Amino acid sequence: MTGHGGCSKDNRYAFTMGSSLKILAVDDEPSIVQSMFFIFEQPMYELDSAGDGEAALARVAANPNPFDVVITDNNMPGVSGIELVRQLRERNFPGKIMVLSAHLSVDVRAAYEEMKVDAMIEKPFSVKALRHALDELAA
Repeated sequence: MTGHGGCSKDNRYAFTMGSSLKILAVDDEPSIVQSMFFIFEQPMYELDSAGDGEAALARVAANPNPFDVVITDNNMPGVSGIELVRQLRERNFPGKIMVLSAHLSVDVRAAYEEMKVDAMIEKPFSVKALRHALDELAA
């Protein structure tokens, strides 16, 4: 892992050395969420999870210290990944958004790009690629 510098004018999402990157992992597959707890361990990362988009929106609304990054699946029951991102954008969510999904068709990618999602990664994913993408977002 590389170190992270302090916040700059150009990157309001960078976190300072010694603080944890706050991540909300949103996926209806428990095995994916569990793997996130192993991939993003403390003290470098502080991970919370939600099993669907509705629970994720409730966590974001209830959290006085917003998450730095939301990592969401696309296909979920109820509130889909696209709808979750749409609602986060409408609520002016200040963090970064990453989509992690096996279902990223051209149309779905275009919808996410239109909403300025910060990163998209296909499932299955490699741990190295996921960490690298997250570290790039946090840098």
